[in-house]
Amino acid sequence: MSKRLYREFYLLPRGEQRALLLLSLLLILSLAFRMAVQFLPDREPAGMEGFEKEARMIMSTLARADSLQHLKNDSIRRERAPGSAFTSLSGYQEKQTSSTYPIDLNRADSVQLLPLPGIGPVFAGRIIKYRTLLGGYARMDQLLEVYGMTAITLNMIQDKIRMDTSLIEKFNMDSVTFRELLRHPYLDYEDVKALVRYRDFKGKIQSKQELQDNFILADSVLQKVFPYLDLE
Repeated sequence: MSKRLYREFYLLPRGEQRALLLLSLLLILSLAFRMAVQFLPDREPAGMEGFEKEARMIMSTLARADSLQHLKNDSIRRERAPGSAFTSLSGYQEKQTSSTYPIDLNRADSVQLLPLPGIGPVFAGRIIKYRTLLGGYARMDQLLEVYGMTAITLNMIQDKIRMDTSLIEKFNMDSVTFRELLRHPYLDYEDVKALVRYRDFKGKIQSKQELQDNFILADSVLQKVFPYLDLE
């Protein structure tokens, strides 16, 4: 049988002999590889142990959070049942919250602004940030300059807020620098340059009327920025 196969192999064209040899070699290598894999020791990929540990921790945390949420929901339902102590406590908290009004925008921090309707943590942070930029609020409509504030929200809160304008930080026009003035949101580069040039020329700016008469600032700009200028 083997002699016959050997003879038939040599009767094949040279190209077919090479192809047959190559195919046989590939089959032998494939068989050898499979046998070698079976004898290799079982080994998990690097980091697999840490991955499994983290996965167990995550699943445990999710399960605990879900359990706590169910307990919280049950507790809320019990507390809000008619006749429960929560009803009276809730009423007390509402009265306590309403007694905090009006809230002074020039004194409050972001947490103290949260009881206002329509004001969440993001809005409260923006209101405080813009107050810092201005130097304090002088008018109610300045809140419309806060990013995202609408007239509807302002209407909801305007009777619950006030502004102590004595807390406004004013620029001492005798000593304020060009850079300090330029930081104010109501003044652009040309406005600041006009103010500083006029001050350097006159030596002292004495009144709002003086700025109007000499056309130092546009009336619209002067009306907005005047509460922040110390001209005394």
